[in-house]
Amino acid sequence: MPEEILLVSRHDYRTGWRANLHFLADAYRDLGCNVRFVSTGFSPLSLLSSDHRKGLFWAGNTWQNINGVDCYLWRSIIHPFGKGLGNLKSLTSGLFKWWINSTCNALDDAAASADVVIVESGISASLVGRIRRSAPKAKIIYLVSDLLDTVGAHPFIEEQLFRDRDAISHIVVVARAMAAHFEPYRRPVHFIPHGLSKSEFDNIGPRPYSAGRNVVTVGSMLFDPGFFHVGARSFPDVQFHLIGTPQMEEKPENVTEYGRMPFDQTLPFLKHADAGIAPYHDQDHAEYLSDSSMKLMQYDYLQLPAICPDFAAGDNVNRHGYRPGNEPSIRTAIENALQTPFKANTTEMLDWKDVATRYIEL
Repeated sequence: MPEEILLVSRHDYRTGWRANLHFLADAYRDLGCNVRFVSTGFSPLSLLSSDHRKGLFWAGNTWQNINGVDCYLWRSIIHPFGKGLGNLKSLTSGLFKWWINSTCNALDDAAASADVVIVESGISASLVGRIRRSAPKAKIIYLVSDLLDTVGAHPFIEEQLFRDRDAISHIVVVARAMAAHFEPYRRPVHFIPHGLSKSEFDNIGPRPYSAGRNVVTVGSMLFDPGFFHVGARSFPDVQFHLIGTPQMEEKPENVTEYGRMPFDQTLPFLKHADAGIAPYHDQDHAEYLSDSSMKLMQYDYLQLPAICPDFAAGDNVNRHGYRPGNEPSIRTAIENALQTPFKANTTEMLDWKDVATRYIEL
């Protein structure tokens, strides 16, 4: 087992926002590794956005140990961005070129001492070449949580990643449909699905709902508010619960928004619901979500019928698909999910420790 693990991501371990890198950090810590977690793509500009790390601004550029994980938020004087610029994204390419070479001794030193470096897709992907220069002997794994064009990332990131492709030891995709995208990279590509922290599902709290039928969604990725305008109007007797989603400007009376909450507090909402929703809006190349959607995996593990777009349903009989924006199909999917019992399946569900071990065995 390697002793030193470095995770590099736009996420920060200390926020209440739990993604796959957070679970991997916990898994490596529990496996006895020294874990460092560097969060990138943050500056005073972030205070003007909805960045979930804003509360950590004054903790930037300082190491802090939280739950046995060493955390560092790289707060640069400015950072590159692309969202909201539309066709003008090319204007910020020069800022990317400056940023990826700007001073961050903490990142360079952490990479130099690491046995394994896991770099997540997103802005951090543009740092792969820099990390390799600091860590010539480390195993560098590029973890593809999402395809960059699917999430609207700045095109410079993919271009720089391709230029630095020889610095990558292995590419890990969390969905089989992603693999073909990386054929031009000519690097080893491996499909390793997300895991579950199964122990956290052992003692889920009591039912948080008062009565009636309840459906729930958790998370903000590709969030489509239009689904809830259609669904809630069509099923006024069903309560729709939204956790950690972007705030809706107008919402039907039977829609309740909770904001973000710790992962363990979301589990009673999932376990005791009548169905779970993955309300993704239509997006090119998003079919990989049938493998990679963590919320859909959690619904399967809890034996919860799921409502999701056709492209995320795959061949899973417990997922009831609809066409985004198509009101009749949305109504049919909700109706089917509420009336069809969950069918037992044999889909393999890995624990995050299993996932973490597979990465380092590559």
